[in-house]
Amino acid sequence: MSDALNNWLGEQTRLNRVLILALDSLAEPNPVTSLYSAGLMQRSVQLYRGTQYAEFVAISPWLTELSNPSADAFRKLLDDPQRNWGWIGSMDNADLDGLTQHWRARMIIDEDGERSLFRFQDNRVIARCLANLKETEYPLLLGPIASVLFWDEDQWKSADNVRPGVYPAPDPAPWLRNPESGEQARSILRDNLKRWLLTYHVEAAAELAETRVVSEWLEEQMDLLDLWQWKTPEQRKLMLSRRLNAKCMDDVAWEPLPGETPEVHFARCQRVFVEPGVAV
Repeated sequence: MSDALNNWLGEQTRLNRVLILALDSLAEPNPVTSLYSAGLMQRSVQLYRGTQYAEFVAISPWLTELSNPSADAFRKLLDDPQRNWGWIGSMDNADLDGLTQHWRARMIIDEDGERSLFRFQDNRVIARCLANLKETEYPLLLGPIASVLFWDEDQWKSADNVRPGVYPAPDPAPWLRNPESGEQARSILRDNLKRWLLTYHVEAAAELAETRVVSEWLEEQMDLLDLWQWKTPEQRKLMLSRRLNAKCMDDVAWEPLPGETPEVHFARCQRVFVEPGVAV
């Protein structure tokens, strides 16, 4: 284990804090399975259960109070952070109910009138959100969590919340500020597109996951979006929603014709792949 990981765990023990796991059930393999088998999920919450988004409970994040940090199942997660299974938080006092309400108040993103699920349980997402914040703004995102440890860019990183407590969800959320450009912009777009797929096309995405790694498939589609210069939400949604179907994805009609502008190419694909009255 790395020094950063050991130092953080040791500091939380010294401060007598409770460890909380934010688990991404879409990680491969699902971290919930091994922790449940080891009896470590006794004090847990499946965030979407009992909410208006209960239909997405199969992909719900989990919040788990870790009763035994020495358990082999937990240590195996720490040994394999590249799976991007989630992240670890600490609290001065265990309050799973309060923490659940905190994240439920922040689990929906409303952009341009469209709602999607905020994948805060993904360690890469929480890393980017924290990077978008000043330290004085950490309490707005982390709430009652006193400190977090997460895997980011091939290393363990941590962040301390100087004022843990209960805060109303701000609107707009400062952690969702627009990125500057380059790889950060692509990374944020990747997460937004994945959220959209898992909100509006969850069954098709689950079927795709049986034969492909969804994140790899999404990277391939994003490369095509760049190549075709399709940059609007309407263009992205048409492509992703229709190409989830393996038969449709291989259709030669997707290929741009010689001399086609991105706008004409999109209009033609829209005529070919969208049935009248069917939304993407």
